[in-house]
Amino acid sequence: MFRRKLITSAALIMSLPGVSYSGSLSVEQRLEMLEKALKETQAELQHYKKQATLAKVADKPATKPDAVVVKNSKNDVSSLTMKDFSKFVKDEIGFSYNGYFRSGWGSASHGSPKSWAIGSLGRLGNEYTGWFDLQLKQRVWQEGNKRVDAIVMLDGNVSQQYSTGWFGDNAGGENYLQFSDMYVTTQGFLPFAPEADFWVGKHGAPKIEIQMLDWKTQRTDAAAGVGLENWKVGPGKVDIALVREDVDDYDRELKNKQQINTNTIDLRYKELPLWDKATLMLSGRYVAANQSSSEKYNQDNNGYYPWKDTWMVGTTLTQKFDAGGFNEFSLLLANNSIASSFSRYAGSSPYTTFNGRYYGDHTNGTAVRLASQGEMYLTDDVIVANALVYSFGNDVYSYETGAHSDFSSLRAVVRPAYIWDRFNQTGVELGYFRQKNSDLNGKNFYESGYKTTLFHTFKVNTSLLTSRPEIRFYGTYIKADETDLDNFTFEDQKKDQFALGAQAEIWW
Repeated sequence: MFRRKLITSAALIMSLPGVSYSGSLSVEQRLEMLEKALKETQAELQHYKKQATLAKVADKPATKPDAVVVKNSKNDVSSLTMKDFSKFVKDEIGFSYNGYFRSGWGSASHGSPKSWAIGSLGRLGNEYTGWFDLQLKQRVWQEGNKRVDAIVMLDGNVSQQYSTGWFGDNAGGENYLQFSDMYVTTQGFLPFAPEADFWVGKHGAPKIEIQMLDWKTQRTDAAAGVGLENWKVGPGKVDIALVREDVDDYDRELKNKQQINTNTIDLRYKELPLWDKATLMLSGRYVAANQSSSEKYNQDNNGYYPWKDTWMVGTTLTQKFDAGGFNEFSLLLANNSIASSFSRYAGSSPYTTFNGRYYGDHTNGTAVRLASQGEMYLTDDVIVANALVYSFGNDVYSYETGAHSDFSSLRAVVRPAYIWDRFNQTGVELGYFRQKNSDLNGKNFYESGYKTTLFHTFKVNTSLLTSRPEIRFYGTYIKADETDLDNFTFEDQKKDQFALGAQAEIWW
């Protein structure tokens, strides 16, 4: 009651006629009004104290206020009180807004800076896009243990090269915006899983990212779907999603296309306890097509690539450390078009398409991926993050070397840093990768390179991977040693690049 009265008083002050966040009252006037409300609240506190004293004398339980407001000599309300105020507003209104973006400046030794092989060499000092995610969540109904929320997620990219970046203009291929999620999620409506999140709409199973490489080990893009998350079953929890993921099937000249309806089932059994601070997840995904007769006819007679169902199975072990930090180990096996995604050196999220296009003579070949990512404190002053991935495949379709290709790749990124204090770190990110592809005729193709990034960051906590916001100042040297798969060069046909930059990354 006591805390509610304080918050209500503050809310009334802000809602007085003619008063708004940008109204005519000065900051001093608003503080004076708030101080008056605080004095009234303090008077009520004294009243409660007197009641408590009388109750104690009478050997009766005292009535206590819900919270006590602390005001220092500078008339500042304590941070705890403001946190309570924020929580109250969020709980009462039922609205939340969170998001992510990165942005910054960069310049290189040979003209405009270029990113290369982020998915193999690491992203720090090697990305020049302005990506963002914005999520809006509104509670629309709640009664007892039942709740309904509406969620909308926007994501996209804003131009970093040009001063203007209008969506739709797409200058330089940079400006994008989409509603990646738009769904309703509920709790308490399913008798067999009252604690689970039951959702319907445009959404997908949770993504799991290798943060330093900027791609996902688990990802299911969705046009529409239905699913359950955090369903308690035995010692663990179940996530299950059925989503529509239609693809554009192309002909062999990659000029004409037809839309194929596909459905994906994504099933995970997660948070299985193993030993102290260790959990296991088992995962499976299957993508099947629901084709029309005309689509099959085009595949048989008009040169369109035939659809092949594709699957991925795997397991993930997560170990948390007593001193802070964690490490995540995963083993994944896939076939057909998901295996083709494993063979990519730049970005290797398990897509069923390549940049939205389905093509390739898939022959049921398989690919394997072993990955490690995480961070650990070597001492109180030294922390190191890692992303290590080994992949190989046999008889898969490669988007670079064609059907019946074999490949193997190793990528390693480590980021040690010295912790000056909670707000400052200095370190280096070292990245190296090498991939070998062999085509149908046995010809070998190689792609390899390395990256060194020196950096200093302003932070809000010591974790490299889990604390944001972060402001980075960096110098990066990248060398593209072998480029048989993409024939890549930096500006002026150079094989190397030195870049300086500053970047901000934040989520809230």
